[in-house]
Amino acid sequence: MTDTNTTTDTTTSTVSDDEIAAARERVGVPGSPGFEGEIGGSMAEFSADYMTYIEDYLDEDLKLVGERVLAMLRSMGELHQGFAVSQLDHALQTATRAERDGASEDMVVASLCHDIGKTFSNMNHPAIAAEMLRPWVSDEAYWVVKYHQDFQGRHYYGRIGMDPEMRRKHLGHEHYAMAERFADDWDQTAFDPDYEAEPLEHFEPLVRKVFSRTPRRG
Repeated sequence: MTDTNTTTDTTTSTVSDDEIAAARERVGVPGSPGFEGEIGGSMAEFSADYMTYIEDYLDEDLKLVGERVLAMLRSMGELHQGFAVSQLDHALQTATRAERDGASEDMVVASLCHDIGKTFSNMNHPAIAAEMLRPWVSDEAYWVVKYHQDFQGRHYYGRIGMDPEMRRKHLGHEHYAMAERFADDWDQTAFDPDYEAEPLEHFEPLVRKVFSRTPRRG
């Protein structure tokens, strides 16, 4: 069952390759194998026994989250949007800069995934990425990703008719300084074709570690 605590659990061990393979095989089977009893065609008809059965499957499915995140990141290698580097390259540069600057594990993973929402929509990609990350990362990392565009705007909003000081509406927030550090030092500088970033393989163990945590709700 998923945890309902609001504090991120950072003690969970990384899911092994064997566990990932077993989970992929189990959750990929169609239907409800092994369940005996009436199911029904709507959630209102599901019995308590069936919901317990489903929750067990959902727990197994959580073991695959890290692999899905990595697959989404790989797909960003085909997303350029007119920039000199792909969105994967941008993500790797941002995460590499964060790591080399001594950022926490959560902030490194957040830096790697901060634009993952662009695989759905560029317009509201910060909110998409933030909510995807929220169950597994710190409040700081979540907040920085959610509002990073407001801080990033200082570097280009003035050239597209928007307020470059949009970040000022967040003045006084406890994570303001980290958001500035992220936007000014790691994110906006990460469009350099000549920058030698770490490859995705370098970050894979950390991605699997973070997304092996017990996710929180709320």
